[in-house]
Amino acid sequence: MIRIYVDSLLLVFGSTFVLDFLTLWAIRQIGAGGSGQSGSSVRSGQSVRSGQLGQARLVGRGRLAAAAAFSAGAFTIAAMLADAGLMTLSSPGSLFAGAVIGAASLLIAFPAMSGRTLANALFCRYLLTIMAGGAGMAASIATSGNTAASFIAASGTVLLISEAGWGVVHRGIRDGLFFVPISISFDGEAVSVWALIDTGCRLRDPVSGNPVIIVEYAAIESLIPPEIREPVRKSEEDFTAAAYAIAGSRWSARFRAIPYSSIGQDGGLMVGFRPNEIRVVDGRRRIATSRAVVCIHSSRLCHDGRYCALMNPDILTAA
Repeated sequence: MIRIYVDSLLLVFGSTFVLDFLTLWAIRQIGAGGSGQSGSSVRSGQSVRSGQLGQARLVGRGRLAAAAAFSAGAFTIAAMLADAGLMTLSSPGSLFAGAVIGAASLLIAFPAMSGRTLANALFCRYLLTIMAGGAGMAASIATSGNTAASFIAASGTVLLISEAGWGVVHRGIRDGLFFVPISISFDGEAVSVWALIDTGCRLRDPVSGNPVIIVEYAAIESLIPPEIREPVRKSEEDFTAAAYAIAGSRWSARFRAIPYSSIGQDGGLMVGFRPNEIRVVDGRRRIATSRAVVCIHSSRLCHDGRYCALMNPDILTAA
């Protein structure tokens, strides 16, 4: 005979619902706060806005509650079946089903997610869950099995990580997912560099509206005509001299003046050129477009050299 204790099931559902709601809220916080940030201080003089990921994740609490109720209900049913001996929670099938339910609840909360963003969010959520579980277990051991202390420690861990300690974790995930190799072509020649897809960089050509990619001068020097290399290298110091030099070169038709603002400078101009083509490898996709502008930056963009270009993510949709 199988006995079902409703009060125990309600306790399981309630505690799971709260933790699931907190992890979903944390994912929303990460998307809204982290994705709109960047390692760059350069912003468009015409259009500064948050990252698309952050905008897509700014959903209401009702949707978060619905998603948490779905996943908490599924876990409660699984716990009931496990108590009845009808399934094992640690079996491969159960773990796979848990991953599917976790992904489904994320899609309920954030229906605009792409496949890549869903995988990223699912990883973040499980990472938060593991950390919360570890904190809860430690609190339980320290308090001789006090359930309330364990629950408070688990919940507090999610809140603490999402509000205060997420920077390092998010930066590591971003570094793994948002570096892409790109190839920039001019007049039959090309250079290949690593670029950071920078959701904080929204620079656009004010004439054509094409998105901008900022590249270190040293990485692209070989493609620039010798007669304008020095003026281009010093263009941030003397933009007028660079513009005059470019006007008399074979690249004059490619020249673009891109307005920008950065820390310590408001209303600056950056030298830009229209390339023949930019090729981007984004996961399994290979994207090629000529609807972009390459801007030259004289200083290093990354202190440890992991990338030498900052790419407006709109380039991925410009093809």
